[in-house]
Amino acid sequence: METLSYKQFVGIFTTYRPSRMLLTIAFTLSLVQTGLSLVIPLIAMDLVNLLIEESFNGLLLVGLVLLFVTQVVLSGLSLYLMIYIGEKVIVRLRDDLWNRVVRLPLTFYDKNNSGEIMSRITNDTNVMKNFFIDHLVPFVTGLISIIGSFIILFVLNWSMALLFLIIFPLAFFVIKPLGKRMYSVSRDLQQETASFQGDLSRVLGDVRLVKFSVAEKQEAAEGTKRATKLYHYGLSTGKILAIVAPLMTAIILLVLVMIIGYGGYQVATGSLSAGALVAVVFYIFQIINPLSMMAQFFTQAQKAMGATERVYLLLQEEHEGSRDPVKEPVRKKQHTFRGIRFSNVGFSYDPERSILKNISFTAEKNHVTAIVGPSGTGKTTMFSLVERFYAVEEGDILFNNDSIYSYTLEEWRRKIAYVSQESPIMSGSIRKNVTYGLKEAKSDQTIYEALGKANLMSDIMGLPKGLDTEVGERGVRLSGGQRQRMAIARAILRDADILLLDEATAHLDGQSEALVQDALNELMRERTTLIIAHRIATVQNANNIVVVENGEVTDQGIHEDLYKRNTLYHQLVNRQMLSNNYGA
Repeated sequence: METLSYKQFVGIFTTYRPSRMLLTIAFTLSLVQTGLSLVIPLIAMDLVNLLIEESFNGLLLVGLVLLFVTQVVLSGLSLYLMIYIGEKVIVRLRDDLWNRVVRLPLTFYDKNNSGEIMSRITNDTNVMKNFFIDHLVPFVTGLISIIGSFIILFVLNWSMALLFLIIFPLAFFVIKPLGKRMYSVSRDLQQETASFQGDLSRVLGDVRLVKFSVAEKQEAAEGTKRATKLYHYGLSTGKILAIVAPLMTAIILLVLVMIIGYGGYQVATGSLSAGALVAVVFYIFQIINPLSMMAQFFTQAQKAMGATERVYLLLQEEHEGSRDPVKEPVRKKQHTFRGIRFSNVGFSYDPERSILKNISFTAEKNHVTAIVGPSGTGKTTMFSLVERFYAVEEGDILFNNDSIYSYTLEEWRRKIAYVSQESPIMSGSIRKNVTYGLKEAKSDQTIYEALGKANLMSDIMGLPKGLDTEVGERGVRLSGGQRQRMAIARAILRDADILLLDEATAHLDGQSEALVQDALNELMRERTTLIIAHRIATVQNANNIVVVENGEVTDQGIHEDLYKRNTLYHQLVNRQMLSNNYGA
């Protein structure tokens, strides 16, 4: 076990644990009930000896029964409190992790597999919880039980103690399978854990939608609800464990008392009294049981420390925007320019290969600015920089003469509406999808107005549940054109200053494309519009077309002028990379 991982485990437990008093009470109850388990065999020994001598003592029997009952109650209470503490730590940890993952930058998701992230939040945290409840606490109390039992055993009869040390390995292999049965009760948690992981997968799968919809707080709140539900389910299982486990121990001890008590009548007088024999058997049992659990402790500890390290690394990740450039706003000054300006922007994913070099152009308000160029020239990267999924490495991007980094991340993204060629649709109702990420609730009338502008009203009115109709996972119950128009309706409701269109009419048939294009024309009014385009039908009416080649702006202007003077643009048109039916 690595020392660093152990410190991380203690640090995480300390950060998310309930009150120190509750933890102290739980450990105290565990120690007291362990102490009682060491006293019971001695009383049983005296009781057996008295029975043999025919001098039965009723008060001693009553005292033994009271000790049994007290131990059962304390054992149940201490176990439940430990389970409560473990569940409380994990629900707080999962809540924090959920809040963090929806706020991590895209650079993190570029480098990490979503399945691994889900495993850290669900499986690894569960391993940590099980280690604390099932292994760490029993390890401490088990040590006390073993030490105390061995001391008493040697005092009662040292030869029996030595004999036990010789035959113990055989007893260990007999007892070990019984300990494994205790783990089966945790299987009921798997269904709820799988549900939690499925919801998390949905959010991570559509993380771009979450971010440009500025829905981190909304998803964080939903995550808190799901984590709390998982917590209550685990706590319910804990209640069952708190009753079953101590009762099983009590039954076993009771059976031993009855057998040895009955056998005491058969023991002849010798160096070891019948009562002492009963006590010896008790203490042997109290040594075997903890040792069988300790055999699994070190293996589970290694597993738990590995899980802790993975969770700890996730907790150390910096939130989105923490490394963005810090720019001072100049919004109080009179602006002469309205729109977006790229000013000598440079960017690279890999230090050895620049994606964008010295990019400069303007996209004015009420104008449509199209970006064209071969695949892989950095067009989508430019959109990612505008959305602040990544930070520029050189130059700056300005909006109304202010750096986009002078805005908070949430404030900036609320100024942007984005429609892509494959606009993501989340599982849920039409209402949920078109209002996703909005800061304020929208009335049905406002939603219907947006759907009307997006040419989707007739489709919705024909549905039996209207806005409450479920669209299926990723919108599978909608056509491609309907999904695009729903994304446009979402953008209309956002009423953003900036509109980003990534070939929003691609992959549509002629009728759907006409409807979507009409909806886009409505959406582009009074906004700063940037378009990534591959087809002439999309860009020929743009106010400015920016030609990008090898990560650099090589030309810009209107369609007619570029077609005449720019070789690359001319070739793109003629090769029908922009259109299949253009004739210049």
